[in-house]
Amino acid sequence: MQPARMRSPRNTEEEEVFVDKTGQPKDHVMVAPTKAAELIKGALFFVVFFAASCGFTASQELIVSTPGFKPLHRGFLTLCHSTSYCCFAGLELFRDGWSPSKRTTPLRDYAVVAVFCFLSVFLANASLGYIQYSTRVMVKCLKPLPTMALSRIMLGRERAAYGVWEYVGALVLGLGLATATLDGADFSGGEASLRLVLGASLAGLAILCDTFVSTFEQCTIFSRDTRPPPAELVLYTYAMAALQSFLFFVSSDEPQHAYTFFSANPTLLAKMFCSEIFGYASISMVVRLVAHYGATNAEVAKTARKGVVLFFSLVVIEGQAIKAAQIRGAVVFLVGTAVFVEAKRRRKARSSRPRLYQQVSTEGLV
Repeated sequence: MQPARMRSPRNTEEEEVFVDKTGQPKDHVMVAPTKAAELIKGALFFVVFFAASCGFTASQELIVSTPGFKPLHRGFLTLCHSTSYCCFAGLELFRDGWSPSKRTTPLRDYAVVAVFCFLSVFLANASLGYIQYSTRVMVKCLKPLPTMALSRIMLGRERAAYGVWEYVGALVLGLGLATATLDGADFSGGEASLRLVLGASLAGLAILCDTFVSTFEQCTIFSRDTRPPPAELVLYTYAMAALQSFLFFVSSDEPQHAYTFFSANPTLLAKMFCSEIFGYASISMVVRLVAHYGATNAEVAKTARKGVVLFFSLVVIEGQAIKAAQIRGAVVFLVGTAVFVEAKRRRKARSSRPRLYQQVSTEGLV
């Protein structure tokens, strides 16, 4: 009979102790510490995550700012995103030996995600007709708050119990980035102000749709014992979203605009292809964040990403000088992030302490 295997509670990271039925140690197997490896792996993950996001932002601003592209910022851009993400996910899955017969998630769940994913991408792209890319990023910085609220509703109090200071931290970190971006904005009225309101409203609706997507994935798709690969979720979701995008595209006047525009700018197709590669890498990492850390933690990480993207967009791409208001906003953002992380750590420590004592006492009886 195989000897029972028990991990010593006092030395959980350095060794594993094998005991027989009498509780006597049979063998010692030294295990290398994993904390350093996990930190390095996490750091590399976020470096690639931020790099892919900055690459996607740079290419998107380059494409959207091209003269004559504005009529294509809704259906055509959404169709390009959905189709390319679907193709990249399919290639990744078939490379790993996946087949449709291995699918365990019901298609109705993917259909729900696809509808709101399409609305999120479509509304976000439509907002670019009224506001700049950096302004849209600013609006999306407030996303952790609705994500926390919706998680509380959909997941219940047991699985989404947030403390007051976590809400405060989420609000402060969002306002920090918003303050940095709104410096110099015109709210005096007129056409510019109206376009800002319309663009921000569209971006806000996109946030609500995206919030529902993350929370729905966490409470249904990733809560089952048989979790799908992240690429499978992307494949089915964006295949259905591509169909919706295609129907909107062909029912509008965008096909004629697309033919005229790309006839005059054929090299832009290569730039769009590079943009979709960066976008797919970013989307894949977001799905992995939701699967492993939950919707709210993923949104905090995505908000930090928005700070990096915002700095990259304003300073590197647009060539703006860093202002005092932007520095103050960055400081407020860092303070809000620190408050949120510390409040979450303390809440988890309080909630896990009784279970830890119970586990140690049970192991002692064995």
